[in-house]
Amino acid sequence: MFIQTEATPDPARLRFLPGCTVLPAGVLDITDKADAAVSPLAEQLFAIPGVAGVSLGKDYVAVTRADADWQGLKPQILGVIMDHLLSGAPIMRSADTADHEPTEAEDRVRAALRQVIDPELGYNIVDLGLVYDVTVSADGDVVVTMTTTTPGCPATNYLKAGAGEAASAVEGVDTVDVELTYEPRWTPEQMSPEAKAHFGIRDGGR
Repeated sequence: MFIQTEATPDPARLRFLPGCTVLPAGVLDITDKADAAVSPLAEQLFAIPGVAGVSLGKDYVAVTRADADWQGLKPQILGVIMDHLLSGAPIMRSADTADHEPTEAEDRVRAALRQVIDPELGYNIVDLGLVYDVTVSADGDVVVTMTTTTPGCPATNYLKAGAGEAASAVEGVDTVDVELTYEPRWTPEQMSPEAKAHFGIRDGGR
């Protein structure tokens, strides 16, 4: 994938053109990191120090910088956009997850992912809240978006490989891509009620 860049009248704003559709319709302007939760891509971009705004359009991603220069920011932004688009992960979380009723195929994949046990906590990754999203296309292509309890978790490769193997074993699955993210960061609050009860955690994380 080759991503072109395009200057704008605002020197603090730069457009990135990946040569593919970003949003099917409309434009999404995000100027606050908290609002970036609607888009996994925007979340990753806001995680880059110096990024102050993100706009998603039909065929572009525009980034506004704060107190940083493009020489240092540009390679990081290009890397995030390229990795995300090549992974097949969804651009919008609100459309694909928050208001999305899981399909039977997605439920089967999630059930399979419950077989993957975090070796440090001894509990499955779904109820721990480590699986952020599961999408299954009509052709059987699966994208699992997940995290680990900490960015430096020594079991990262083990969990990622385990998630891939578990999803691949589900009937009807053709390909599996496991996308690792740390935005938002995992907290015990993301555990299921059953997991919280298992670890003796009350509402509020105590």
